[in-house]
Amino acid sequence: MGDFSRFSRRTVLGGLAATAGAAVLAGCGGTDAGPGGGSPDSGQLNVWGGVPAESGPDDLIAAFQKEHPGITVTYTRYVNDDSGNLKLDNSLQGGVPIDLFFSYGAGRISKRVNAGLTLDITDKVKETPELAPFAADASPQANYVFDGKIHTVPAALSPGFVLANADLLDDAGIEVPEDWDVNDYHEIATKLSRGNTHGSFVAPEYARMVLGPDMYYAEGGEASRIEDPAFRTGLELSLAMQNDNSTMPKQEILAQKLETFSQSAFLSGRFAMMATQAYMLRYVADTKEYPHDFTVRAFPLPAPIKGQEHWNAGAYGDLLSISQKSQQQDAAWTFFTFWLANAGTYMVKGGRLPSVVDPAKTDDILDSLLGEEKETLYDVDSFKPVLFDDTVKVPVDTIYTGATEIEQIVKKSTDQVLLGDMTVDQWVTDVKKQADAAIKKG
Repeated sequence: MGDFSRFSRRTVLGGLAATAGAAVLAGCGGTDAGPGGGSPDSGQLNVWGGVPAESGPDDLIAAFQKEHPGITVTYTRYVNDDSGNLKLDNSLQGGVPIDLFFSYGAGRISKRVNAGLTLDITDKVKETPELAPFAADASPQANYVFDGKIHTVPAALSPGFVLANADLLDDAGIEVPEDWDVNDYHEIATKLSRGNTHGSFVAPEYARMVLGPDMYYAEGGEASRIEDPAFRTGLELSLAMQNDNSTMPKQEILAQKLETFSQSAFLSGRFAMMATQAYMLRYVADTKEYPHDFTVRAFPLPAPIKGQEHWNAGAYGDLLSISQKSQQQDAAWTFFTFWLANAGTYMVKGGRLPSVVDPAKTDDILDSLLGEEKETLYDVDSFKPVLFDDTVKVPVDTIYTGATEIEQIVKKSTDQVLLGDMTVDQWVTDVKKQADAAIKKG
């Protein structure tokens, strides 16, 4: 499968993390010209992101404005779903003033880069030693590169893990093996399925864990690899788990929009386990909106095949970009670097693990992530080895041709299989044909 891009909590951007937004970063352009437009020390910035303002952005912005009183920042939250992303795209293309924005996923950012909505920051990243891991030629790759250029830097690095209702596991007398695989996961989910509670939300992302980066593309990116057995195996696993009631029915998930709002079903006890990322913990902590009386426990994702090396289904995320149309690009760069330096302090409480972590501060980050009620809400000891595991390998995609369209094709066709409107054989044939066409078109 080639070299792995490693999720390493020992890879620290020394100056960036240590200075925490000090002048050396805020003035990385100094009085010289920055990306272009405005002043690095003054201006009015509009930032759009998918994280609720109260879950970290407000605090980070307040700290920024205290250090940079000449720059005023307004944060707009958009929902990271199809309609929310369409609103952002239309706003970037239209007359809405946006200076910086976050994208979530390779498909979204590649579309915006191709549409000319993002500023090329390759030189600025290269000139900033603290950003070396995110440069176009960095190895191992920790960034999304477009034709050798950098248009975004990930502010978060979220390993995938399994979040489970600890009370249900304990009541059933189930101990999760340390080296579990998807078959173990299926078996445990079946045992946890009782009454109106399903053992799992959906099946694990088998193909992603097997194939890793560029999972949809054959070598060279000129055709799809949908015919790879990993896709069939993953789809058959999803069908088997739905058929034996160990996952929620797709019809129910779609009707109740649970793909976007799965937290409500999990915290109301409608299913016992889910593969997720750290953002889900902000809902666990919000006991006013999501009241529940059970603790949650963290486990590593199950391996596709026991004992074999595999990819983690997590991602480098919170992809921060500067708008090509921004009239305050120098001030935007000042804010850009400050966000990266301080995400570990202010964004963690909202469930965002930073892409920059000092290994000496993992305990502090975990305390901030789990909050003051951690002993009540969490099996605390289970989280650190899962969230700060240096052996976890997070894929970074390098091919984006037709990526958004392929993702939509795969999702739509997978839904049809799980709704009983398409067979697995038809899925392979149809998705292969459509994905190849999307790549050719792209």
